[in-house]
Amino acid sequence: MTKIDFEANFEIYLFNYAEETMSSSKLNEFIAFLKFHKVNMPYKFSFVSETAGLIPEMTLNQNILMDFSPDSLTESKDVQFQDFLKEQKNRALENLYNMIELPHEYPAQSNAQMKKVCSLIKALLCEGQFIFLEEPEVDLEPETLELFISALKEHIKMRQMNVFVYSKNLPFWMSHSHKMVERTKDFSFTVSPVSRNYLWDEEKEKFYAPTEASAANELQFTLPKNKNNKKSAA
Repeated sequence: MTKIDFEANFEIYLFNYAEETMSSSKLNEFIAFLKFHKVNMPYKFSFVSETAGLIPEMTLNQNILMDFSPDSLTESKDVQFQDFLKEQKNRALENLYNMIELPHEYPAQSNAQMKKVCSLIKALLCEGQFIFLEEPEVDLEPETLELFISALKEHIKMRQMNVFVYSKNLPFWMSHSHKMVERTKDFSFTVSPVSRNYLWDEEKEKFYAPTEASAANELQFTLPKNKNNKKSAA
């Protein structure tokens, strides 16, 4: 096993679970993966679940700002956060935040997309070594998802972090990921570069795979045995 140097490369890792029954907790799989590759403890990471867990007693804005570290105690967090969004280079993150039309609503009053957007923004504000995203595309409209991906890639470049994604929509995330993580039956992990021909490989396997019907009714061909034919006299 080769130890991965997470401080040298900052990439998006995509978890691929060939057998869903191997583990019910994707977060536990992620933590086990870090331990398997001997990541020094303690490590800090942000986690976004599929259901976008927010504190129900806090507004959307309060949920976001709880992970924002202000520079001054004389100004409000809200004002400093607005200044932070304007000063930093991640315009996609600013646009993502501006999508929240009613930031002072409580989670119970908001739709699923707004709650998910808040959870994703929180993950980009939290200072840590890693981000783990469990099905980040769930509840997001296509335009919102593309905006988040732009914000995520800029965040990786600016903060030099590694991001891990678990998604059932592998074809979509293949084009945005660098490495594929798979867990083998002996409970070890393998890491390989993402195949840019993944869609073709998948279709090729389906195309050439024999069906049960064809296997049962398959035509049998018998090649004739070689016979030593005498040469005709000249």
